[in-house]
Amino acid sequence: MRRSLIIAMGARAIRTLTAARSHRGRYPARDQTTSFLGPEPRGKVARTWHIRDKRKLSPRLREFFLYSPALGRTVGVRVLLPGIPAEVSPVIHLFHGGGDDFRSWTDFGSAEELTLDSPYLVVMPDGGAGTYSRLAVGSEVHDWPRFHTEEIPAFLKANFSVDWAPAGQLAAGLSMGGYGAMKYAAWHPDRYGSAAAFSSPLDPLSTVPAFDIIAMREGARSLSLFGDPALDRSEWLANSPYALAENLRGLDLWFSAGSGSLEGAKDRDLLESMISSQGERFSARLNSLGIRHSWFPRTSGLHDWTSWERELGAWLKTLGKRRNYASSDRRRTDRVADGGQFTFLTGHALFDIHGWRVEISRRRAQVVRFDAVSAAGFSLTGTGSFRVRTPGLFDPDRRYDISVSGPSGDNAYQQKADKKGRLTFTGRLAAAMHDPIIPGKRTAHFATLGQDEVTTVRIASVPVDAAADRKHSAADRRRTAAAAVDGERSTADVPDPSQTESTDDPTGVYIESGRESTAADSSER
Repeated sequence: MRRSLIIAMGARAIRTLTAARSHRGRYPARDQTTSFLGPEPRGKVARTWHIRDKRKLSPRLREFFLYSPALGRTVGVRVLLPGIPAEVSPVIHLFHGGGDDFRSWTDFGSAEELTLDSPYLVVMPDGGAGTYSRLAVGSEVHDWPRFHTEEIPAFLKANFSVDWAPAGQLAAGLSMGGYGAMKYAAWHPDRYGSAAAFSSPLDPLSTVPAFDIIAMREGARSLSLFGDPALDRSEWLANSPYALAENLRGLDLWFSAGSGSLEGAKDRDLLESMISSQGERFSARLNSLGIRHSWFPRTSGLHDWTSWERELGAWLKTLGKRRNYASSDRRRTDRVADGGQFTFLTGHALFDIHGWRVEISRRRAQVVRFDAVSAAGFSLTGTGSFRVRTPGLFDPDRRYDISVSGPSGDNAYQQKADKKGRLTFTGRLAAAMHDPIIPGKRTAHFATLGQDEVTTVRIASVPVDAAADRKHSAADRRRTAAAAVDGERSTADVPDPSQTESTDDPTGVYIESGRESTAADSSER
């Protein structure tokens, strides 16, 4: 009851603040953003993203309005051209916080001025209320991750000259935008080289009411974002940068938070203080995993644009120093692309990582560990069944020994790599319990049973000599069978010498002798 009251009061406060800021013109409401474009596209044209309107706001600043199939509506995107032009430019994906929109970084955060001397193309897409997650709103589904990680890159590729190497893709944001940047980097560590978060909640399970309020602000029902924290814990973990911290290994991580107070002031910003404590825990988590990062707990600072403008400027200066320091480029993805070992945590049933494609058929949500992945094999945790396709790491048309061992038993077989040097495996993971008819303490383990079970796949190339021996023996068997058939036919065709009249034609004798010796040779073989 107390929790529901807090959420209701928080939601009312957010709505009141939003209405007040909109009335003062601090940022436009959703209907003010796209109403001038007319009705939303329908039918065939609504199946793909497209630009509905664009304008030039300054020598560097461009504003676009894109129709997004992932969202089912038109949203805004601002783009800052590089201050230092180049043939191809690295990209900063800069996300706004809850209560703001795609205009906020340039209107309030001085993004245009701060990036004047940088080589980065800065894209600032709209993020709605700031969930940076897939959200059901009535009969609609707002798939913000798909918009940000699939449609925005496609938009950039079609309109700008961009460096697509991971080192050239950076994600950053303030408050909930920083949560989105860090989460997208944890979901796609093979796409991004850097991630930064300014005053951001990085452990959703520690901030459930705040996430619930933001989801309701977008029009969703309470506890509809990731479900109940107790019953749907896997969903919360699958969307938590804290829980997925292992995936951030090798990336340049930068995050900061203010103290929640200003020097000489008695009032405290409780939200910023809470976020600062989360930053401490996130830093401790990364330290325990041995992951390098930069954590800046400020001695002063509130949850406001003054702090975020300062942090963006500080991060950009750090990027400038790292650009000038060649050894800071670790090139981790190159090593993995060559078959190097890696580990990946995810809550998705279908995912692509470093060229590997994994599909899992499962009964319920779960966090899967795709572990010790290399050309020698991998392991998967969880329940259900799987299908895994490797990158082109193997010799085309060569045979490989495959062994699968797990809770469902052991299996060994051979498989030939396809023309692109890929192998594809299917198999069973651990068995999953059905949903209990009467939920309770006695059946609480049903939901998690088998999720920690490990299934291992090992890959070994068939020795060339053994493969050749098998190939030759099979060919010998085929030739022997064919020779036996030919021998029978030759015996039937050659007449009995005692019944044949002799001839003085030397040519005829030569030809007949050739036929006989050919049949004899065939029989010997």
